[in-house]
Amino acid sequence: MTSSRPPLVFAHANGFPGSSYRSLLAPLAEHFDVQPIERVGHHPQYPVNRNWANLVDELLHHHLPKAGPVLGVGHSLGGTLMMMAALREPERFLGLVILDPPLMLGMDAWAMKAAKRFGFVDRITPAGKTRGRRSVWPSREAMATSLGRRGLFRGFTPEALNDYVETGTRLLDDGQAELVFEPEVEVAIFRNLPDHLTSRLKRLRVPVEIVAGERSDLLTAARIRRLERRGLALTRVPGGHMFPMEHPGETRAAILAAWHRFQSRQAHR
Repeated sequence: MTSSRPPLVFAHANGFPGSSYRSLLAPLAEHFDVQPIERVGHHPQYPVNRNWANLVDELLHHHLPKAGPVLGVGHSLGGTLMMMAALREPERFLGLVILDPPLMLGMDAWAMKAAKRFGFVDRITPAGKTRGRRSVWPSREAMATSLGRRGLFRGFTPEALNDYVETGTRLLDDGQAELVFEPEVEVAIFRNLPDHLTSRLKRLRVPVEIVAGERSDLLTAARIRRLERRGLALTRVPGGHMFPMEHPGETRAAILAAWHRFQSRQAHR
């Protein structure tokens, strides 16, 4: 039996498997057939390459269902991939809700091109901090204690931190916890941040709303102005770049509100 709920495909941020967003996504199953993508960048047929071209192929050919369009929702990396996929095959999407995407436009794009060409991309992206990062802890409990004190994770709800620790690791024979998202893949993704989207976004033919964290260090005020000048609708929710883990309820409300606006526009056509 087919579900009467519209399909929602969720694409995750770099380093955060889809199931680690459980506290955000699970309640959405009341409204959607929720299909989180577990890991992009790890499929042997789609290795990370320039401007994430292979990752877009992976999304289109390996993760999106063949039968009918979906609501595409993505956080950070996942949001930008959803937009790039919709530029390629808009008929696959009912709409897009993009959470704090790393869209390098205008001068940001030129800076990224220069950083890649002259070898300092690790200094202007998180690649430098990710390179050589810890990937194994004595136990999941030790990992949770360690991460809970760090800046990126400090604002997570207890449920979100627990979901990341549980679903983001595999247990080794000796009880140690090892990340399932390979650090070298994470670094490669950061190093190949797209720098070619400045003139392409105006060709997007899919309803799209961007959701930004009020304290995001990625979607700064200047970057938000660039997006708004391109006619992209934008709403804000509390939190920083990781607001889906910090404020899952508010994030979920923003997704549902965007979906209702898409439906309303469609009904009035």
